[in-house]
Formats: sequence, structure tokens, C-alpha cells
Amino acid sequence: MAAQLSKGQVARWDKRLAETTTNKARATALWDLARLLAGDDDRAWADLVLLLQRWTTERQGRRPGS
Repeated sequence: MAAQLSKGQVARWDKRLAETTTNKARATALWDLARLLAGDDDRAWADLVLLLQRWTTERQGRRPGS
């Protein structure tokens, strides 16, 4: 089952993401958060991987699938 974050954890992740200054740093933080949120739910992890791959590709100036 996918994890749910406490208010303190949400605040910590908000802070970590706000402190990122590059797309690379933000991508790393988002991948870490995705793994935490997915927990041991392989389907949730697969969905998050697809979402983050698309986000990363768009930030690199390429369209998905090209």
C-alpha cells in the first residue's frame, strides 16, 4: 500500500523541494519522494516512474516519445 505522509513529513518535503535550485536537484528530490510514497506498492511505483519520466523529459526540453 502506498504511504501517507504526516503533517511533519509533508512540511519536510515541501522544504526540501523549495530548496532545490536546479531541475536536476528537483528531479532527485521528486524521485526520492516517489519511492517513499509508493512504499511496497509496485503499481503505485510504476505510475510514479512514468509520471516522473515525463516530467524529467519535459524539463530537458524534449517531448515524451521523441
